[in-house]
Amino acid sequence: MRFAVDITPDRLYHVTNMVMGRRGQHHVHTKEGYEQWKHGIADDDIFIGEAECDCGLKPGDVKEYDGHTWHNYKFDK
Repeated sequence: MRFAVDITPDRLYHVTNMVMGRRGQHHVHTKEGYEQWKHGIADDDIFIGEAECDCGLKPGDVKEYDGHTWHNYKFDK
């Protein structure tokens, strides 16, 4: 699995899981939460850029590949 990370102008980290070229989960972190989340993931599997995102999610929110949205309290930081 690889991860596309977009840092938005409001300095949030929007992470999209990529599996075989397809988008999976999309979750949002603060910088602190992102640093905790990425622990143990190889740097080669994370691709970081800067972009805007109109997903409407807040830190801790997760949107599944099928559109289901929920909140992960571990990502709240």
